[in-house]
Amino acid sequence: MPPIAKIRVHLTESIRVKLCRIKKSNPTWSQKDLAEWLEKTHGLKVTQATISKTLKRSSDLLQEDVLINPNAKHPKIVKYPAMESALYEWFVCYQEHVNMSGDLLKEKGNFFLKKLYPEATSFVFSNGWLEKFKQRHAIHSFRRFGESGSVDMKKIEAVLPQIKEELDKWSMKDIYNMDETGLFYRMQADNSLATKQLEGRKQSKERITIAICCNGDGSDKLPLWIIGKFSNPRCFKNINRDNLNCKYRANSNAWMTFLLFNEWLQWFDRRMDRDVLLLLDNCTAHGKRENHPPLRHTKVMFLPPNTTSKIQPYDAGIIRNFKGYYRQRFNRQILKRIEEHVFEPSKISILDGIINAVAAWLIDVKPQTIANCFKHCKIRTTDVNELQVAKEIEEENKEVMKNLGEQIQELYYTNAMDINDFLNHPSEQQVTYTLNEEEIIAAIRQEVQLEDDLEDDSTKLEKISCQEAFNMLEKLEIFWIQQEGTHTSELLDIRKFKDMITNIKSKSMYQTTIEKYFSNNKY
Repeated sequence: MPPIAKIRVHLTESIRVKLCRIKKSNPTWSQKDLAEWLEKTHGLKVTQATISKTLKRSSDLLQEDVLINPNAKHPKIVKYPAMESALYEWFVCYQEHVNMSGDLLKEKGNFFLKKLYPEATSFVFSNGWLEKFKQRHAIHSFRRFGESGSVDMKKIEAVLPQIKEELDKWSMKDIYNMDETGLFYRMQADNSLATKQLEGRKQSKERITIAICCNGDGSDKLPLWIIGKFSNPRCFKNINRDNLNCKYRANSNAWMTFLLFNEWLQWFDRRMDRDVLLLLDNCTAHGKRENHPPLRHTKVMFLPPNTTSKIQPYDAGIIRNFKGYYRQRFNRQILKRIEEHVFEPSKISILDGIINAVAAWLIDVKPQTIANCFKHCKIRTTDVNELQVAKEIEEENKEVMKNLGEQIQELYYTNAMDINDFLNHPSEQQVTYTLNEEEIIAAIRQEVQLEDDLEDDSTKLEKISCQEAFNMLEKLEIFWIQQEGTHTSELLDIRKFKDMITNIKSKSMYQTTIEKYFSNNKY
């Protein structure tokens, strides 16, 4: 008798949120307990791996609005939310390339329904459903492909004064800019080595896309969003992703998509406690304003096409500055690994790349640099002292280039790369991608790519015990005591960490004792 095929159960976002709430209310429940609760209350039988993946997203899920219309007095859950999400993603991706119609949406809706809910047999894609779908997603009309025509650059120039007029209404701390950049996190400053690293399938494996966002005076540098190829790299085992100080997402090309951007946009809006202006370029993944979800505090302004290299702050030097500091940290890591005789010293894990990127952004990139880049774009009529701003940007660029040049000399590359290419390699400029139908389905399901285990060359981190961590801190404490000068603040921080580890160990021992007591007293 042939084996019975397992039926894959897909949890909706609302069910995942409920699961996280149950875990938060019952912190002692195991994954097995949660799986039993899910089966009992919702009739869904899932593996513990599914429970584990959901709990890793707990911090995000508990903040998300799982209902499509959260402001409705009696909100109604959509019957097949994954199907609607996939259909809307497809609509946004292809509205510029095909002639949209109600019948085409129904046809694609039926396609996604069969793929995502194979057990659904009686759903009717009626005109009533179509109107409600359009209403839920603010689709007011279908624009015929080819209507937009060519861009008139003179008209764009005419719009720039209007942009300045709008920006003059906002203070610099309330003007935000977000942009994406590619980053080959293992790329060395050697042309021959880089060519080998970036050829064929290796390119997507060693590349990440980073979404960077901050405000005009540099006082608010938001956590990076990092998009990789692997959903669950081996090096993520035994770590808590919440402690990475960034958001990590994955797809097969490690690029930004409209689905991911909409998630980022909602996350951004939730963070704001005041009205703000968000500047965006016309990247395909950013969609159109009418396709964005409802926002409470954010006004989105798109910069005109073909002008961002001159008027977008990130293109004025912020990304270049960030990459310069990343490359410095990466080079220091290579030099250290060479000293330790590590085989293939440049072959760092994506976790190392993320740690370096977060440190470069949050520690190295200075608020003054960000403020200077905003002013240099002259996107407000009130921006003054342009020569001083340009001078400060140039001085910092020279310092970054000087440090990188010294590091490259230490590494003795035979075919050293031009530092400008090293800072922004041409292959890093493509950051967006239009998903096909199967990729949309995989993204909605949040499926791990089948090649993950074969292509992921990172290694699992060993779990560090409380005693091992305590011993490390004791060595670090002695190190600072032995140094010249006064280091009281560093030593105080180390002693605080030692107290924290002692508390973690005490709680762990207490929990173990309680569990042991109850396991020995079962009837």
